[in-house]
Amino acid sequence: MCACLGVLMWSGIGTAGAEEDPAPIVAQVSDPRAFGHLVGDMLTRTIVLDVPDRLRLDEASLPSTGRIGQSFELRRVERSWLPTLTGRRYTLVLDYQVFRAPREPSVLDLPSFTLHFAGTPRAEELRIDFAPVGMTPLAPVEAPLRAGLGNLRPDAPPPRVDTRPERLRLGLYALLALLPLGHLAMVYLGWPWWQRRHRPFARARRRMQELPVTGPTGEWLEAWRALHVALDATANRVLHAGAVDRFVAERPAYAALRGDLALFFERSERFFFGGQIPIEADRLWLREFCQRCFDAERGAG
Repeated sequence: MCACLGVLMWSGIGTAGAEEDPAPIVAQVSDPRAFGHLVGDMLTRTIVLDVPDRLRLDEASLPSTGRIGQSFELRRVERSWLPTLTGRRYTLVLDYQVFRAPREPSVLDLPSFTLHFAGTPRAEELRIDFAPVGMTPLAPVEAPLRAGLGNLRPDAPPPRVDTRPERLRLGLYALLALLPLGHLAMVYLGWPWWQRRHRPFARARRRMQELPVTGPTGEWLEAWRALHVALDATANRVLHAGAVDRFVAERPAYAALRGDLALFFERSERFFFGGQIPIEADRLWLREFCQRCFDAERGAG
């Protein structure tokens, strides 16, 4: 009876030693300071885990990067581990960036999460609690009523910029650009226009248009001589009645005026050598004849 009781007692002692609690997970969390943060700041949480050899961290339970609500964004998750005498030491580094800009001082919470560990005799979990973060506004809601710090500030006068060098340079560029343009305008517009106005019949036509039909006889005789001068300049020699055929042959543009040319020389002989005076019909005819000569001159180029 006593021997059996001793065996039972010894067996009970051995069983009690075999059912001791396994080593737990030890966590050390280093959080950022709890005050004085601004929008855009980077906040780092460092978590050191001493995990016994019987457990292994399930990496799928680690927080994933990305936006967390309207206050934070998890930018980086870094994991590393080292072996220890009793298991492994994991080091987790989590970088959060602040995205909220409060109008008044406030406290935000870095999110909590749960880590999963696989092992024997059973899987385990470890909750990493939230961390309070004090936020400071960028500026006070109402600025102090001091010069330059009120709600409305006077517009600053625009700075004065000396544009004289730029204006001088632009003027020089414009002048250099106008020189070839002016040359082209003179060659293709000015000089042809000047030549047209100073052709022989063009000059005679302008003089005859300014002369009234009832003007003095002497002025009309001068107009008749001006038309003789225009004919001589066009023929490049003194033109008379006997040279009309040669003139028309050399300048076909005036072929339609052969009869008018002969009539012109006939009337000239009567007025300058016969003593007759050009009447109103003669003056009108001379003006029309001068116009036809001008048209032929213009058609000849």
